[in-house]
Amino acid sequence: MKENKYICANRSRDYKKRVERVINDSKKEILDFFEVEDDGRFNYTIYIYDTMETLRNGLYARGFKEHPDYMCACFKDEDASLNFYEPLDEETENEWSKDEYDLVIFHELIHAIEHTIYGTQPEWLSEGIAKYLDGTYSQGIKWLLQNYINKIPIPEMRELEEEFGFHDYDSYDYAYIMVSYLIETMGKKRFLKFLHNAHEVTELSKNLLTKSIQYYEEYFAD
Repeated sequence: MKENKYICANRSRDYKKRVERVINDSKKEILDFFEVEDDGRFNYTIYIYDTMETLRNGLYARGFKEHPDYMCACFKDEDASLNFYEPLDEETENEWSKDEYDLVIFHELIHAIEHTIYGTQPEWLSEGIAKYLDGTYSQGIKWLLQNYINKIPIPEMRELEEEFGFHDYDSYDYAYIMVSYLIETMGKKRFLKFLHNAHEVTELSKNLLTKSIQYYEEYFAD
């Protein structure tokens, strides 16, 4: 069976083993969500850099010119690559610890597997699925509404479609609530079929953010 290919420019060759362990431990959970078998398609080229700065510089040198300032890992569908850096053992004010970064690896693997199955999707949809699965919003949608979404004006859907991650608000909050709404109202099986249909994705995205927020506001008002 084909294996992941590693290109390591980080300080510790042992960190590759940790990345591989996280990927192996996470893959089945993700494939089960998408209801597919591991048929050998889900292996990738994995770049590991030394720091966040060298990660961004490495992506730039490889031709990927634009990414948000907060980026600390990514899946690039252009070359089917997962891109990470090696964090410190303990967290600092500006950096993940290795334990925390395991979740980042999991998140990016979700993107990779989704892309292998469905091809390129709108960023709000891909990020919403990853956040739905990775446990970021374990405190629930009611908490998210009360603490973040209802405290600032709702952005335009166009911004989430065309400028995801390039505004002061957290685009991931809105991506998560939209995907949660779609899965809850459609059911997961229909949602997975929906991902294959680009036209349906475009149609359902119209006013989707407003509908999602209103749906949950009414739900939690009862």
